[in-house]
Amino acid sequence: MSDKNAPPRLVVYGMGQYGQYIVRLATQKGWPIVAAYNRAGEKVGQDIGRLAGLDRDLGVIVQDCEQASYEGLNADIGVVTMTDRIAENFPAYRRLMKAGLNVICHGGEAIFPEATDPALAHEIDTIAKANNVTFTGTGIWDMSRVWAGLLATGPCTEIKSLFHRSVTNTEGFSKAILLGTGTGMTIDEFEEKIAGAQGSMGGLYEIVPKLVLSALGYTVTRSSERREPVILDKPFYCKTLERELAAGLCAGWRGVVEAETAEGVTATAHMEARVLFRDGEVEHMMWAVDGMPRSRVTIEREDSSHMTIASLFNRIRDVIAAPPGIQLVTQFGPMKHSALD
Repeated sequence: MSDKNAPPRLVVYGMGQYGQYIVRLATQKGWPIVAAYNRAGEKVGQDIGRLAGLDRDLGVIVQDCEQASYEGLNADIGVVTMTDRIAENFPAYRRLMKAGLNVICHGGEAIFPEATDPALAHEIDTIAKANNVTFTGTGIWDMSRVWAGLLATGPCTEIKSLFHRSVTNTEGFSKAILLGTGTGMTIDEFEEKIAGAQGSMGGLYEIVPKLVLSALGYTVTRSSERREPVILDKPFYCKTLERELAAGLCAGWRGVVEAETAEGVTATAHMEARVLFRDGEVEHMMWAVDGMPRSRVTIEREDSSHMTIASLFNRIRDVIAAPPGIQLVTQFGPMKHSALD
């Protein structure tokens, strides 16, 4: 942009829950949305204002992402809110970057593409540089997982190991995510369908310690992730699944990640994604450092969905101003608020 203070001009690619959230935030801030795309279906042909629940038209109609033209987009950045898998999102990345747009993606693998698929990461980086644009994955874990871990190590003169723990409430998530974490399954079903299969979320949590360790300057030599069921100790009515889950069924899963580095520093993470069924429980992310000095950072997420998507929204200006190619959130510095925007 010629004026760094001018409102960014957005394209939204993926008009589900988080794409609609971006529409509401952008409208609140006065940031123009110049186009919106989605897979073929009922959302195509609708005005984004009505679709996002604003009760008024914004004059932007959702287009079929496979049929639409991407030429002449007068925008600064494309916001991709589709899946957690960069391979599935790649056509969106390519279309937007070749149209001259920076890309910011809400998705687990996008936050550290090199750790997931080095060959595809190289292709994304090549396309971005060829078109003089930036690609960044952010939102889902930027502040609460990645930067919280980095900040916890700030005072350290010595680091021996890192430990990360989180509890994420999946009750407000889609039915597909709940089923992907085994919610409502028996233990035998979980072992068959979730523990040994990647599914919709398998492999994602392994990325977090790898990115934090890499950003701290360590060389990750080995990492692993296993998935364990979290069991209900009393009945729980799940609104998303529209049924009561009996005690003894799965409330979701726990991803247990272990990582080692060439320098000897290790990281362990226990990340639970499940329905919250214990009185007084609050979503949280915690990092603890065994070193000198020992330190701990805990973040409680009382407005989880808003925190997740606002973390992407608040990085938009960073991505637009960044050099071409893949730029990680760890290269931007801690996130800044947009309260005065």
